[in-house]
Amino acid sequence: MPIGDLSLAQALLAARRSTSPAAVPADDVPVAQAYAAQRAVHVALTLPVMVWKLGLTSEGARMAHGAHEPAVGRLRASDIFCNHGTIDFCGDEMFAEAELVFELGEDLPPRAKAYTRAEVAAALKGVWAGIEIVRTRFEHSDLPLGLLIADNVMGYGLVLGDRLAPGWEARFAAMPVTLTIDADAPVAGSTDRVMGDPLDALVWLANWLCAHGEGGLRAEQLVAAGSCTGVTEIHRGDTIVAAFDQAGIARVVLSA
Repeated sequence: MPIGDLSLAQALLAARRSTSPAAVPADDVPVAQAYAAQRAVHVALTLPVMVWKLGLTSEGARMAHGAHEPAVGRLRASDIFCNHGTIDFCGDEMFAEAELVFELGEDLPPRAKAYTRAEVAAALKGVWAGIEIVRTRFEHSDLPLGLLIADNVMGYGLVLGDRLAPGWEARFAAMPVTLTIDADAPVAGSTDRVMGDPLDALVWLANWLCAHGEGGLRAEQLVAAGSCTGVTEIHRGDTIVAAFDQAGIARVVLSA
């Protein structure tokens, strides 16, 4: 039988609160039901959204999951990790992604008219280097689209790195990015892997939140705009560095 959004949310919430992963349901769930389950888990955690995260922001990732648009997840303030800090390795699999992070300086409240690039750029008060840490609450990370969304697009935490600028600059549209794990060869990427231009990803999110009754974007919230380097598996003891050209870095160490 298809799993209901309430029981799915309960299973994912239980997995968050224990060391035991949730069993992967035999059937996928529709996208609307997946978001309902994701929202229910977040409400049960009782803390407001501090970070909106975007996934599937590259065409290849969307094609692989049969998605026609990016996927949205949410993180709390307690899910933000300090730059140059250490975090615990947990679960069987963890992954890292280099991401450009936007900081809102003004509200972008719900409205019927779509927000423009100029309006969204004007609402910013910071652009940051970031590393998103992702892991699943299910038994494995090979998930279909609905279960991926229900699992908060596997969002676990955000390492907030150096502040790159006080607002949007044209150089961020196609900035070279690398993700380095210990002494391994860097994984090369670029900010233009995020919907062709990460500011377009932020505009898309602002309008998606309005259309889905999520209250819009709020001042002080952060947005992890999507992976610039793809998904890289990480392990105990790794040192992870995301470098955004010469503008700044984010760095974190996984506990051994």
